[in-house]
Amino acid sequence: MLELIQVDVAVGGFLLLEKADWKINPGQRVGLVGRNGAGKSTLLKTIIGQHPLESGRIVVRPDLQPGYLPQHAVSGSARTLWEETSSGMVRMIRLREELEIAEAAAREGRPKAEARLERALEAWRLAGGPSAEERVGEVLHGLGFVRTDWERPCASFSGGWQMRIALAKLLLAEPDLLLLDEPTNHLDLHARAWLSKFLARYPHAVVLVSHDRHLLDEATTHTAELVEGRLEVYGGGFSFWVHNRAERRAQQKAAWEGQQEEIARIQRFIERFRYSATKASQAQSRIKSLERMDRVEEVEEEFIPHLRLPVSDLAMPEPLELRKAQIGWPGGPALLTGLDLILARGMRLAILGPNGAGKSTLLRALAGDLPLQAGRRIQGKGVRIGVYHQDLTKELPAESAAVDVVLESWPLAQPQAARAALGALGLSGEPAFRKIGALSGGEKARVALACLTLRPVEVLLLDEPTNHLDVVTVEVLVQALAAWEGAMLFITHDRYLVEKVATHVAHTDGQNWRIHEGVRPDDFEPLALQRLIEGGGDSGEGATSYADRKKQARDRDRLRKRVAKIGEEIEQAEGQLAQVDASLCTPGIDHRRAQQLSAERSALEAKIQALYAEWEQSEAQLAG
Repeated sequence: MLELIQVDVAVGGFLLLEKADWKINPGQRVGLVGRNGAGKSTLLKTIIGQHPLESGRIVVRPDLQPGYLPQHAVSGSARTLWEETSSGMVRMIRLREELEIAEAAAREGRPKAEARLERALEAWRLAGGPSAEERVGEVLHGLGFVRTDWERPCASFSGGWQMRIALAKLLLAEPDLLLLDEPTNHLDLHARAWLSKFLARYPHAVVLVSHDRHLLDEATTHTAELVEGRLEVYGGGFSFWVHNRAERRAQQKAAWEGQQEEIARIQRFIERFRYSATKASQAQSRIKSLERMDRVEEVEEEFIPHLRLPVSDLAMPEPLELRKAQIGWPGGPALLTGLDLILARGMRLAILGPNGAGKSTLLRALAGDLPLQAGRRIQGKGVRIGVYHQDLTKELPAESAAVDVVLESWPLAQPQAARAALGALGLSGEPAFRKIGALSGGEKARVALACLTLRPVEVLLLDEPTNHLDVVTVEVLVQALAAWEGAMLFITHDRYLVEKVATHVAHTDGQNWRIHEGVRPDDFEPLALQRLIEGGGDSGEGATSYADRKKQARDRDRLRKRVAKIGEEIEQAEGQLAQVDASLCTPGIDHRRAQQLSAERSALEAKIQALYAEWEQSEAQLAG
């Protein structure tokens, strides 16, 4: 349906993509990945015709109907929400108009009107005409709009909701090729979960740029990576890409090394016998074979960034807490009342809830930036707090270089450490020395995050830390946060971050608050908070002692490590079983060796069965 043939794409004279070939087939859902700045957004604009090609061509099916959602889409409509979003259903509108014309012709008794009406009615039914309004309601509800929003003018919605309006209209249009650039921007966790399911069953082709790993895994069938000017396509979702990419690179490296050995062997022969009277012709033949050889491209050693947050030496078990706290802005209504929260060392608390529920307000109150309306905030003596929120980017000095800003956050650090922190967060090389005023919003966010990585603190308070980060950098940050031993509270709509980092999860809707240990599957369902409130989830961390909570956390950590180890043992044992099976199939194997191998096989099967049983039991304990 669409094919890129030897395509070159450039921005400002810099070549982002060189000699790229890519074919997008009907029904494929492709995750387009790569580091920030690799050219993902530019490639989408090139496909849609908003950015020129340097060379090459794009072949498009004549009747292809593409649809494109940029990162900063707005509806820009004076119509109501319902009118604006349903207007995207162009095909349905045309079929409905044809049906109305056919009905009028039939009423007037025109020739062949009955046959035309029958065809129009059948086409309208096959396209889902009778359920069109239901589909509009489903999409609006899935993206977080309530019934009372439907008749509101689009202009009355804020910027984040304008993005949702544009997305809803595009999804309802059902284009043949859906191009989405970071569609989860401004979406909360539940809207992201709905979008994942919607895209997973989308009947046409999709190209999706996103830093949301769960969305990519759930919704995509293929992965295309933009890396160093190349476009590499993999037949699988994001997790498959991670695994297969490593395998592919290992195979290419082995092939290159093997070819280099062969080239060296041939060159030794040539050097030895080029002037030999008896073997000169053979040497010439080998020279020609070297010239004809298809050279395997060398695999450059890939730099894998690593980020390590400094560990504080202040061993305070409960460095920060709230008692009977009432939280809200001065002079405004209370968002949360009677809140008891102990943020203990080793605790990593994820706060989940819809936009506008007061999560960021809670974070500012914990940080001490917002006075409590009632209750107490207790910060341990000597406890240092590191805070990250989106507004920090506005406070960075515009005339200072990025690396200098990071160094100023902790004067005891070495310049190399500041550059390493920026590099791990995707701001390496020349951009690290640019002035803050010359950086994009996403780059400024990385600078603000890097400032937290040098200064030892006891508490981290993070508001949407993975926003503006590509999937590779998200993984770097996730590993660093999961390894950190201090007390942490973070607000996020990123399911992957919650699953990999959180030891506790709290839900809030702006009035109610419920917290529980561990991460549960239903934490990501739209009715999770309602069920917790109605069903009485764990409501207070103060219900158990710190010693009990610490023991529970250690037990769960030990169990998680054991589950990971079991997986490795199962893989090893299954590999040994495959080797035994191969040996049993060896022609001419003697009877005694066959008996020995059969016994080994039985033992391995029993071991694998026991490991699977232990794995299932451990997983059940973690889920409970």
